[in-house]
Amino acid sequence: MKVPFVGASYQTDARSFSTERSVNLYPIITESQNSKTQYALRGTPGLSLFCTAGSGSVRGSISSTSNRAFVVSSDEFIEINRDGTTTTRGTLSSQTGQVSIAENPNEIIVVDGTNGWTFTLSTNTWTKITSVNFPSTPVVSFQDGYFLAIETGTGKFYVSNLNNGQIWDALDFTTVESSPDSLVSLISDNGNVWLFGNRSVEVYQNTGDVDFPFERISGAIIQTGCAAAQTVRKFDNTIAWLGIDEQGKGVIWKSEGYEARRISTQAIEAIIDDSEDYTDSYAWVYHEQGHVFYCLQIRGLNTTLVYDGSTGQWHERVYTNPITGQEEQHRGSTHFFFNQKNLVGDRETGAIYDMDLRHYSDNGEELIRTRIAPHYQDEKRLVTYGSFELDMEVGVGTDTGQGKNPQIMMQYSNDGGNTWSSELFKSLGAIGQYKTRVRWLRLGRARDRVFKVSVSDPVFVQFNEAYINAS
Repeated sequence: MKVPFVGASYQTDARSFSTERSVNLYPIITESQNSKTQYALRGTPGLSLFCTAGSGSVRGSISSTSNRAFVVSSDEFIEINRDGTTTTRGTLSSQTGQVSIAENPNEIIVVDGTNGWTFTLSTNTWTKITSVNFPSTPVVSFQDGYFLAIETGTGKFYVSNLNNGQIWDALDFTTVESSPDSLVSLISDNGNVWLFGNRSVEVYQNTGDVDFPFERISGAIIQTGCAAAQTVRKFDNTIAWLGIDEQGKGVIWKSEGYEARRISTQAIEAIIDDSEDYTDSYAWVYHEQGHVFYCLQIRGLNTTLVYDGSTGQWHERVYTNPITGQEEQHRGSTHFFFNQKNLVGDRETGAIYDMDLRHYSDNGEELIRTRIAPHYQDEKRLVTYGSFELDMEVGVGTDTGQGKNPQIMMQYSNDGGNTWSSELFKSLGAIGQYKTRVRWLRLGRARDRVFKVSVSDPVFVQFNEAYINAS
């Protein structure tokens, strides 16, 4: 009989309740009424080196409307050229921490929480902002000709001169006052400016007032704040962020109109709660094959939490350190779409990767895909498992090297996923062997069983369904 197998990550503190994990696999939903099954799990994209930009962590990026791309790597502002060559265009006074980048028609602005710089596109001129009125800000945005910024630790919201990031007038600010909290982030979206405090959010619009052009929209106040400035991202035609409010922290929110809707699950929130300090957490967003992904890097965790806006499902992305063998967060620190590629910067080195579903490794290192299935039980009756079989893509072997005869590893647990059996391997079929059956026989008895499968070979992976023959 067919049994539930495909699903999202939903592993709770009590493994006797739910054990499910989808690691480097994400759920997809068919758009056809004639597909074999409605749901499947397919492998996440791998990484291939596109170029190297500097020697430090990649702290931010922008794909400019001028068809140019730039990253900040360590303390360097670097242009990425289409052929993979790079040109250093400026130097920052800091080397660590995420930066915020925005652009107007003439300039790109970069801020690191203390200082700011502008880059003039027409002359390739890099200039530090020396205006005494420029706020120490962790984030910038742009709307209607103005660069927008907040003053760290206050409720003040500033604008620059029109199309000039070097000039900031002492009177060009307003104080966000609906709540006594301090501002931590802001973003411009669909003609509105969203101002995030550590307990609330207010939404402003450009009214053209001569004293200060932006005013709060009546009633546009959300009683949920932001726990980490760099988690605020445009996502699926709206905004997503890691939240905090008077009731607690660690919930992922998505705006709907001028309201917030929770998109994290209890299981995802339990993972987030393992982090002791969210402050330096960040997120990046990208699109691929009809899916839009919000990739959340929580400081202190060994997994990256990813929400798919097209399915409403969560999965995890993990990098396996080839030296220690330990799971770590995904290598990505920032994303930009350039030269028809989804490019991501490395969180530790200056590597810029091409992230694509046609890449089946993490830049040559094993990309291990793991699915831990739901509990299988029949009202605590003792069940004998004659076989366990996966309906999945087979005949996917490579021409040569690792993956020529790709393998899948299966283990099972009879104690709720706390301990596992020995590893049992089956072939996924060499290239062209499309009738390969992925089936394990004579698997003993259990009152409550959990199956786990993993693939580490660099091949295409998709799980459709699972079947057991049991009595």
